[in-house]
Amino acid sequence: MHRHRLISVLAIVVLVGACASSGQPGTSTRRDRNRIEAAEWEGMNLSTAFDAVRRLRSAWLTPRGNAGPPIIYRNSTRWSDSPNGLDRIQLQSVIEIRYLNATDATIRFGTGFGGGVIIVTTR
Repeated sequence: MHRHRLISVLAIVVLVGACASSGQPGTSTRRDRNRIEAAEWEGMNLSTAFDAVRRLRSAWLTPRGNAGPPIIYRNSTRWSDSPNGLDRIQLQSVIEIRYLNATDATIRFGTGFGGGVIIVTTR
């Protein structure tokens, strides 16, 4: 009985420790896995949107099965059918970069977005 109680207490300590924040009060180190904001690339030696995505969320660039690569939108306009189109967008003009998976992209834009969509919002 004592052994079970000890294991239970240890499990609770581990769970509480895993949930605890290690940051300063009022700050957050949590990243949105589907969005990159300027604060994330500040201080890095990056010049294009492609550099930022490759460095900060490289999984977005990986083709999903036979669906192909993500389609690139700049603001509300289809920009490129290849992630290489991100190289033509200077990072200094970017406000945020967002990724939509295939399901979310289909809901927003219609069919034909099996690889998802990367949306770059610029000034």
